[in-house]
Amino acid sequence: MVPAPLKDTKQAIIVASDILRPLAAPASAAFWGERFKTIYCETGRALIDRLRRRPFHCAIIQDQLEDCDCWRLAKIIRSGRFCAPALPIVVLHRGAPSAGFDAIAKSLNAATASLAEPDAIPRIVQAAIDQRRRSSVLIIEDDPDAAETARRALDADYKVEIAVNGADGLSVWKEKRHDLVLLDLMLPALPGEEVLKEILVVNPKQPVIIVTAHASQSRHSNLMLLGANEFVEKPFDINVLRALCRSLFQEMALARADREIDEMRAAARENAHRATAASISLRQGNTSGAAMQLDAMLAGAPQDLTDDEWVEVLNDVQDK
Repeated sequence: MVPAPLKDTKQAIIVASDILRPLAAPASAAFWGERFKTIYCETGRALIDRLRRRPFHCAIIQDQLEDCDCWRLAKIIRSGRFCAPALPIVVLHRGAPSAGFDAIAKSLNAATASLAEPDAIPRIVQAAIDQRRRSSVLIIEDDPDAAETARRALDADYKVEIAVNGADGLSVWKEKRHDLVLLDLMLPALPGEEVLKEILVVNPKQPVIIVTAHASQSRHSNLMLLGANEFVEKPFDINVLRALCRSLFQEMALARADREIDEMRAAARENAHRATAASISLRQGNTSGAAMQLDAMLAGAPQDLTDDEWVEVLNDVQDK
């Protein structure tokens, strides 16, 4: 279960690092300042256990922990299974980071900081917290009481916007492309079913939860075939609505992770082929052909590969 939102005035951060703690320990209060409340752990499992028990404003992860690497841990956080998926992450690295390191961090919406410059870490952590992106939800609902109930249920975890009729809702969605739409069927100006059709013409993958008071099973089926993801009945049960939204965002995060894995594998195969071609060209004395293959590898280096996956690709090429 994802913990309730934070109410503490201090910003709680959790640090998974066996290196940063001794660096900060001699003057911990001065190091972190008065804004932070800090908890340390030394393994990925310990960090997840902490995140399951209470919410935090930021997670700081060392590049390599005893039981897992930072990227696997970041993907677990982004899945939303144990905490809010938008939790700010700062990855600590030793030495100069590679281009691949920065690219993977960017793909996971994680900031990076150097253990060689510990004094800069609190500033980077604060910037990551300030730039946190909460997922957006558009509620298209003409009943003010129902709209307000939904807003109260979701406002702590998401950026919530309300439109009071179908035409306004469609216009606002086209302008801002919210991550999730909560759509009433019985709307003035433009019926909910027409709004759904218009949205899915623009973005067939747009997640939409249909709000219904009295709808037949056959109508539910028709709307699901059109592209609706889920249904929720009025009057709202706040806990059911929260759980439904959380479940959809988890599904979206996992789908993104699956796409990224597929892309990484495809890019790794392509680079392995290019490296093999470059090796053959060099053995044949064709240096220009080898250079062309290597340039193509560098230009299209797979951004989502972890360091371990990249080493595996290089080893595969070396064995051939």
